[in-house]
Amino acid sequence: MTDWLEIDERDDHYLGLAGAHVVATEALLRMRDNLADVVAERAMMCVHGDAGLGKTLSVNASLRTLAPDEVCRVQFRARPTPRDIRHVLFDALGCSGAPPARPIEFDALLKQ
Repeated sequence: MTDWLEIDERDDHYLGLAGAHVVATEALLRMRDNLADVVAERAMMCVHGDAGLGKTLSVNASLRTLAPDEVCRVQFRARPTPRDIRHVLFDALGCSGAPPARPIEFDALLKQ
């Protein structure tokens, strides 16, 4: 796992443009407001939309501002299974021991 604070801001966008600056568009500000609520409630949020609309950039830029010490950045392979997701989260969160074999135990551990 890479520490969020060690990731260069250029990596927040897939093009990684040197010298580029994030522009606070209405969509980005709305994303930041929504994520502020999610972070405050310690909840989850799903962001979806067509490719190229700025979802990844908006989420990354917002979380870098809102909760840089609380963010764990992970990447999943294409079409991850629930098992894949559990294992990536287990590793990223630094859980000790071996991953539980049963999904219900795994979920309880991750929530804890």
